[in-house]
Amino acid sequence: MPLSTSSSRERIAKYFSGPVWLRTWLLALVLVLICLGGWESYWRLQGYSPSVEDNWELWATIRRQANQRQDKTVALIGSSRIQLGLHPDVFVRTSNIRPLMLAIDGNSPLPILQNLAEDPGFSGLVICGLTPQWLAEEKTTKRRVSKWIRKYQKQKWSSRLEARLATGVQQLFVFRFPGLSPERIRRHLTHGERLKKVYAPMRPDRYRPADYTKTDLSRLKNTREKRTRQQAANTLSLSPDGFRERIAQISLWVEKIQQRGGQVIFLRMPSAGTIREIEETTWPRDRYWNVFATQLNELTIHFEDYPALSGFPSPDGSHLNEDSASSFTEALVNILRGKQWGSGAASQ
Repeated sequence: MPLSTSSSRERIAKYFSGPVWLRTWLLALVLVLICLGGWESYWRLQGYSPSVEDNWELWATIRRQANQRQDKTVALIGSSRIQLGLHPDVFVRTSNIRPLMLAIDGNSPLPILQNLAEDPGFSGLVICGLTPQWLAEEKTTKRRVSKWIRKYQKQKWSSRLEARLATGVQQLFVFRFPGLSPERIRRHLTHGERLKKVYAPMRPDRYRPADYTKTDLSRLKNTREKRTRQQAANTLSLSPDGFRERIAQISLWVEKIQQRGGQVIFLRMPSAGTIREIEETTWPRDRYWNVFATQLNELTIHFEDYPALSGFPSPDGSHLNEDSASSFTEALVNILRGKQWGSGAASQ
């Protein structure tokens, strides 16, 4: 009996250590790669492209770079209009400085401006995209932006490493897009739920080049207009006294950055059509933006005041496509250069 057991163990050991075991694993690996390659190819043929998931870890990775470049930093803050409307590749080509995209979709930039102002390690140029809503609304803190800032301040090194690895995989493979998760595909197959294509994929630098031919533009435009109406109806605007306090607080943040050799430029990105009408009706320019611009010593740029920034088509009424973003960015850098506004040099 012991001889039989010993012989069986020897045969098992020989199998696992021999060429058969190696061939089995190699075959399994090849089959997995074929399946993944076929799955990836299928979605690419359907018009999908890799898109990085935007989360606080990715934002924190970019935010941390703002303290590493010192006076060569250009931080872009705002919402999705900045993310789609300012092209980092064009910016670096025309200014020799690659900007850091810190804008957060659907969130006010003011908490980020405060964070940069209170950070002694930041001394660069901030381009702050302000919509009428973010300038005039009463409350700005109960949003994702404040949560992301808190998590960034407490982030551990293991989370930083994980974020970099996840971003590296997501930018290579379409099937890592959250919109193609097994649960989404299951709902699509069982309930006919529509799978959304990525018309504005997120790049690792958090810029989103928009191609509106990849989406139902009519449906998207109607959704944007409906959402803007809801926001206008639900947003509580500041009283005159409250608005003066808001301007005074922003001025203090700007002054802190200027004292360290930096600068802040407030930018009103383009909007058009129904969305522009809703914004003007709810937050009139002469009541909010013009007053704000006067108090901030003209450190503001409104797209309507510069022919080079006006006239760009906004397919959904609120954002620019990639081609327009390229031209808009080049025009903006030229304006900044003409006014001698730049990183590390506060010119009044």
